[in-house]
Amino acid sequence: MTQFSFATDIIIRKDDVPTTPPTQPNGMTMLIPVSATIDATELAIYFEESVGDATITVYDASSNVVYQEVVDTDASLEVIISTSTWLSGDYTLTITYGTTNLIGDFQIE
Repeated sequence: MTQFSFATDIIIRKDDVPTTPPTQPNGMTMLIPVSATIDATELAIYFEESVGDATITVYDASSNVVYQEVVDTDASLEVIISTSTWLSGDYTLTITYGTTNLIGDFQIE
């Protein structure tokens, strides 16, 4: 029997964005050069470009740090984190580099 596992996109957003973002001139939108997915066994984070050192932290629903790593995006634009030992529940992913703070929420079932 084959079991398929599909990755789910995690919505990454700026941590300090107001509820109603101001209108960008000329219809420009702010692009975030980071994406992330979660599947049954791993959390994957992808940087579209180098941002220098980035701190990746994952918190559980009780705000406990379950994972933290500083990644040199000059050396690698992809981070794969095993989640196979994490309990089911709600998690928050933060990615910090320079003055940028990004956040995303995901669930493990």
